[in-house]
Amino acid sequence: MKCPFCDREMEKGYITSDGNAIAWRKERHESALVGKGGGVQLSWNILGGAAAVKNAYHCKGCEKIVIDYSDIQ
Repeated sequence: MKCPFCDREMEKGYITSDGNAIAWRKERHESALVGKGGGVQLSWNILGGAAAVKNAYHCKGCEKIVIDYSDIQ
């Protein structure tokens, strides 16, 4: 997917939450707590259990995340 802001190619991944944080990750089953390695930490101390949203695209160039929710019912 091309970034709608800068027209660069975006990486497909997931928005994940494990009850402690929300993050964009390449794989669904990675922890939402971003340490060493890939991922973009979005927030901390989120109440609740684990969750994931697929079809979340990350642009490294302009640091934007776009979520396609057209297949969510």
